[in-house]
Amino acid sequence: MSVKIISRNFETPDADKIDVYEGLGGYKSLEKLFAMKPDDVIEFVKNSGLRGRGGAGFSTGMKWSFVPKNVNKPKYLCVNADEGEPGTFKDRKILQLDPHQMIEGVIICCYAVGIKTAYVYIRGEYVKPGAHLRSAIAEAYKKGYLGRNINGSGFDLDVHIHRGAGAYICGEETGLIESLEGKKGMPRPT
Repeated sequence: MSVKIISRNFETPDADKIDVYEGLGGYKSLEKLFAMKPDDVIEFVKNSGLRGRGGAGFSTGMKWSFVPKNVNKPKYLCVNADEGEPGTFKDRKILQLDPHQMIEGVIICCYAVGIKTAYVYIRGEYVKPGAHLRSAIAEAYKKGYLGRNINGSGFDLDVHIHRGAGAYICGEETGLIESLEGKKGMPRPT
C-alpha cells in the first residue's frame, strides 16, 4: 500500500484555495513550528528522514544544517520550480493543484534556517500554475501566514515569484541564481 504525501490533495476540488487547504489541515503545523527553536526544527526534519525530490534524494534536514547561522548578511531561499529537464513534471501540479502545501514548506524551511525572503523561480511558460501560485501567495499574506509577525511569532517572511525564461540550464542552482539576479542564466564557475 502506498501513502500519498505530496499528491494527497490533488483530487480535492479547490485545494488551491486557502479555506479548503486549511480545512484539510493546512497551516496547522505553524503552531508547533513557532513553539520550537529553529535548531530543534532542523533536528526534527533530520530525524524524519525527509529527503529532497532531486535525483540525489539528499537529506533535507542535513542540507538545512549547512546554512550558516549568525551571519551579518541576508540569506535567501530559492525554490526551483523551473522544470527545465525534458519530461519533468514534478512541480507544475503542486503549483497548480496544491500551492499552499509548498508555501507552508517554505515557511517551515525559512524559519528553521533564519531566512526572511524567499523566491519561487517558475518557468515563464507556466501561466496557469503561476496564476495559481500568485493567488495562493496573496491569500497567505491576507491570512497572516506570510508577511510581518506570522501568527504572532515575531517571524517575518516575504515570498516573491520570479518568472524564468525557460532555459534548461536555469534548473542548475547557480544558473538559477544568476537568472534571479538579472544576469544570463549560466552556471557560475567554481
